[in-house]
Amino acid sequence: MSRSISQKRKKKKLNRINKMELPPGTLLYFGEKEKAIDIDVISYKDSFFHSGKVNSVTEALSFISAQNRTWININGLNNIDEIKRVGEFTNLHSLLLEDILDTEHRPKSEILDNNLLIIIKMIYFGKDKQIVSEHLALILGERYIISFQEVEGQDVFAPLRKRLITNVNNIREKDIDYLLFGLLDAVIDNYFLVLDKIGSKIEDIEDEIINNPDEKIILEIQSLKKNAIFLQKSIVPVREITSKLEKINHHLITTDTKHYFRDLHDHTIQIVETLGTYRDILWGLTDTYMGAMSNKMNNIMRLLTLISTIFIPLTFIVGVYGMNFDFMPELRYKWSYFIVWGIMILLSFLMISYFKRKKWL
Repeated sequence: MSRSISQKRKKKKLNRINKMELPPGTLLYFGEKEKAIDIDVISYKDSFFHSGKVNSVTEALSFISAQNRTWININGLNNIDEIKRVGEFTNLHSLLLEDILDTEHRPKSEILDNNLLIIIKMIYFGKDKQIVSEHLALILGERYIISFQEVEGQDVFAPLRKRLITNVNNIREKDIDYLLFGLLDAVIDNYFLVLDKIGSKIEDIEDEIINNPDEKIILEIQSLKKNAIFLQKSIVPVREITSKLEKINHHLITTDTKHYFRDLHDHTIQIVETLGTYRDILWGLTDTYMGAMSNKMNNIMRLLTLISTIFIPLTFIVGVYGMNFDFMPELRYKWSYFIVWGIMILLSFLMISYFKRKKWL
């Protein structure tokens, strides 16, 4: 059974409190997914390809060589000892390893002498159709990439793995920085899919507001607002990351790959602008909903007022002839009952016709 939101918040708060009591650089896992570490290794070159699982980080690092390009994907971040071994191999400072383990860390990039570290959020829709944000850290080194994920088997890299297997467009012949581009491209392309679904949901809500405003709609709008705020916090910093990769002068990033990063930066700008537009629309939808509900209420009140207006003269007539006076001559006339009914029906017809001519009905 998944934990409730309140339980997750309590754990995050407790993690922060515990972290404040520890010295800087102390490794502490902040996530929710506590599982045995799972490591996949893909090693390749022009005509060679190997893919498989290994039991430890030490075994995975043994695949790194000057002849092949290697992608090590580590699922699960709660095994601190194994993360330390990665840090020892890559010479990453303990503060950077701390950022890798902090699943709430803001997306960022660190340019080091022999490595590049990128922290980003992998966002997709889960099985329950809810937005899932997964912490992803990437270390680029000389002829290798090490990626860190929280969840096993749930990522957006399946198409990239397939391209490596089939060697589409000779991807195995490209430098390791192109694989970094491929990983980031897969993550950012999935942002488009998430935004497309949110855009479709916004259009559906707009139609519902116009055709049949309902109290449940405001809850959907509030939910989408929260998602938009969350996506902005997760996606906007990615624009800074791609801009830095586009302009960087580093021996691990080749000139040819910079062109791809430039295209990736254009995509992030488009995504951020689209997200900003959706946020503006969502904030406007609240006003639109309130206006629609007010208009709906006005229509109901107008209808009730018209009905009351029709019945006021009829009530007056009935009230007059309901008085208990002894001398009311017309009461003794044999056609009085039918005449009164005729007058009331005629009055009702005339008032309804007048209201329709004025387009009040």
